[in-house]
Amino acid sequence: MRQRLAKVAVAVIATGSLAACGGGGSKGAPEASGGGKKPSAHASESAPSLKLKVPATYDTSHGWQLSGHQVGTYALLPKAGAVAVMTGTKSAYRVTVRDAVTGEVRWTGKPFRDLAEGEAPGMFVSTVGDKEYLVTWSRGEKGGDAVAKAKLVYAVDVYSADGSGGAVAPARHIEAPASDYGNGRIADGGERLLIPETDKHIGALDVTTGKFTTYDTGSVKPDHCSSCSYGNEIVALTQQDPVVSNEGAGSFGVPGSWDSSRIAPAQADPATGAVWPSTGGNLIARWGEKNGGDHNVWAVLDSKTGQVRASVMCAKPFIGPGSDPDSALSPKGRYLVSEHLAFDLESKKGYCFEESDSRKPLTFDAVTDAGIAYGTSLTKGSLTGTKAPVQLSLATGTPTALPDNSSVPIADFAGVGIFSHAEGNVPYLIVYRHKG
Repeated sequence: MRQRLAKVAVAVIATGSLAACGGGGSKGAPEASGGGKKPSAHASESAPSLKLKVPATYDTSHGWQLSGHQVGTYALLPKAGAVAVMTGTKSAYRVTVRDAVTGEVRWTGKPFRDLAEGEAPGMFVSTVGDKEYLVTWSRGEKGGDAVAKAKLVYAVDVYSADGSGGAVAPARHIEAPASDYGNGRIADGGERLLIPETDKHIGALDVTTGKFTTYDTGSVKPDHCSSCSYGNEIVALTQQDPVVSNEGAGSFGVPGSWDSSRIAPAQADPATGAVWPSTGGNLIARWGEKNGGDHNVWAVLDSKTGQVRASVMCAKPFIGPGSDPDSALSPKGRYLVSEHLAFDLESKKGYCFEESDSRKPLTFDAVTDAGIAYGTSLTKGSLTGTKAPVQLSLATGTPTALPDNSSVPIADFAGVGIFSHAEGNVPYLIVYRHKG
């Protein structure tokens, strides 16, 4: 089963060390909260001490920041207008949720135990409809004694994003059988959580109800796919049904509802489909061009109906992507970017920024409600290449270079831009307000 790190419109990012508490950071910032000490109300003074070179939209004299061990693992909640940070020690972790504009603490979670050994808990945001849920999880052994073996389980805590107060308990705590198959990571499947149980059984957790459903990948397959007798994968989840893919057969869909051969755009070869989970009830899909053409057809799909919301033709890269594409959605849901792709879902326009004879390859990680996407270009010439900051207006489809050494936001919502930065080995999370 393919797994992906949760980096969606709510942009889940992990950075920095979780091995210790306290110390480090800017004036007025709280100590890391794993030790049980209630954090202070303010992350920093009203003007962040670190002033990056940023796009003209942002005012570096107004905002807040966290640094060092304060950063921990963090997740962004655009609908709630908040930033969640998870910090802790080997014995206990805790979530702190801050107002994105002021940095003030809205609520702190009750400390919880990490089941994993040598690995911090995972955290991401799951969005169902118009509501966000903060999810923390870990995997490890529970029970066992001199006679009985311990069981490998997932421990999942689900918090409502709009909590308040201190030592907030999760809305629900779920323990489920865990897998040692593959990387064994829980992932956001779109409208439910994907939980790998074994190589052939996938769990689906509804964060709104706590309902847990197990699917046998050997018994589900895309419709109209006679060659899909094995190799089926559940890659995403609607509230009711799984999205099933068979990459070898070039087929995907929701069994009994829709399939890739019926909804493929006119330019696409319907037998070459591939699909990945996105956010906001969307999927990212790709087909090869008809008649063996030298382009791919990329599209954003409605996961429930398979309806193509926007599509674009894109030259096939010389070397294909090494991992599943991530995507980000603007807070109000009109614009979506997915690495080298950008879409206006209202006007149904799509843009592709693969490398061409005249242009470097561009990758976008964030997009605003104003239709401005931020990302980087890549100048090849070394094993990793050299990146430079760019921005894109989706009104025109025209990208422009930003000044050298500029930082671009990883997200923009609630009138602020969120920036991830490191100086030496010290991570920073910096929030700058919009000008005006």
